[in-house]
Amino acid sequence: MSRKKFMESHGATNRNDRYGWAFVNHADKVVIFGAWDVHTEPDRALIMSANWERNELGRKQNAYGEAIEYIRLVENEGYSLKTFPMILGEEYDKKTGTTRAKIKDYIAVVSDMSLEVINGDYYAVGKHDVKYSKKPSPSVAQDVSDIFDTTVDKTERESLVLARVGQGKFRQNVIDAWGNGESCALTLTSIREMLIASHIVPWSKCNSNEQRLDGANGILLCAHIDKLFDAHLLTFVKQGSKFILKLSSKIDPSTLKGLGIEAGYELCTDRLSNLHRERFENYIAEHNSLFMQKANS
Repeated sequence: MSRKKFMESHGATNRNDRYGWAFVNHADKVVIFGAWDVHTEPDRALIMSANWERNELGRKQNAYGEAIEYIRLVENEGYSLKTFPMILGEEYDKKTGTTRAKIKDYIAVVSDMSLEVINGDYYAVGKHDVKYSKKPSPSVAQDVSDIFDTTVDKTERESLVLARVGQGKFRQNVIDAWGNGESCALTLTSIREMLIASHIVPWSKCNSNEQRLDGANGILLCAHIDKLFDAHLLTFVKQGSKFILKLSSKIDPSTLKGLGIEAGYELCTDRLSNLHRERFENYIAEHNSLFMQKANS
């Protein structure tokens, strides 16, 4: 089945069926984007970037304007967002001596997504099938490699590397922001060797080095709690002025009870300043969202 026919089976069409990767069903108020394999991660896919507007010769790309038009429907008109996996190929243009993106293939599976904007780029956030992803999941090794590739100053490089592994300046910033000393913000355990400064919004998802080093974007936790928090198997939800531990339904609470982890425990946020608390609330809300996506997947 052609991509056009596949989209028509979902009531969706577009104006450029050769190069277009975005479709719309006005009757049901649904926008459907193809998610390129090279821009897809397990929890999100880049579906629109300002860098895609023009090719390497400065010419406007086919179907870019139409895709932006459909993005606006999701942002402003209440249209829902769905995606289907799309495989990237390349096409050589003899006239210009350049290559351009080409849709090599697609997978006939449509999934519900939500739209997220990061630094002007648009992401479809939700569960993506890693079988159709050519983009590796973020890792400490990759993030450290990126630091060396993009950061020239040696002192700044060392600071960022230590921050990425939960040590150095970031760890101290977390301790200073929370005001609990060097102790776990949940259990108040003060055995230094057990404690990890855990990022709330992951390093790879931060918009800037300022966010990566922000003490309000971290929680000092015991190592076993940090691992569960990092995997979005537990989170802390706001209840009044408190933040309460919530466990994923995917893990057995009786097992965690033996490790001193129980739903309903309160995070020690009393000494967060108003400024730090406001930023922390924004960061933890994003963690809550990813926690819910993982719990429902």
